[in-house]
Amino acid sequence: MGWKCGTAALALGALALTGCGQADTGPKTMEEAQQEAAKLERPEPGQYSQTMKVTKFELPDAPPEMAKQMQAAMGQAQTMDFCLTEEMSQKGFEEMFKEIGKGGECTYQRFNVSGGKLDALLECENKTEGKGTIKMAGTVTAQGSDVSVEIDTVNPGSPMGNSTIGMQMISKRTGDCKEG
Repeated sequence: MGWKCGTAALALGALALTGCGQADTGPKTMEEAQQEAAKLERPEPGQYSQTMKVTKFELPDAPPEMAKQMQAAMGQAQTMDFCLTEEMSQKGFEEMFKEIGKGGECTYQRFNVSGGKLDALLECENKTEGKGTIKMAGTVTAQGSDVSVEIDTVNPGSPMGNSTIGMQMISKRTGDCKEG
């Protein structure tokens, strides 16, 4: 996606951010969002298990067979294991926000971090891909995270039209990285 919703979802999946309702302190620039993200506790290096579950899928204009497949996937969890290296850990969460919204297509309406909790709202717009809103909320610790992400898109130019996709991502440190 041109306005990087796909990038946001992948970045969040890789780092498994979480957030929860915080006071809205107004729009943030990309640089301010990176500074806020730097307040999150850095994850410890090691082996992690991450579970992702689709919690909401609304695509009213989708072909019936596609809608049926997506509804069948609702609630099913996908789990993957990954190694978070020392180098990746040192970069922290602020690094991932350098790519989100690059090119000026996105702005944060809020990005607040306090006590390991994140509450963010990112709005993006692209002439060909329409408008999108990404809400992030959850909790982040050095040992793992629990994040909810909801992506709403409005694209009158697409045969798929509008959509809402929600997901929950939980990551947990399970030990040291496996050799090999």
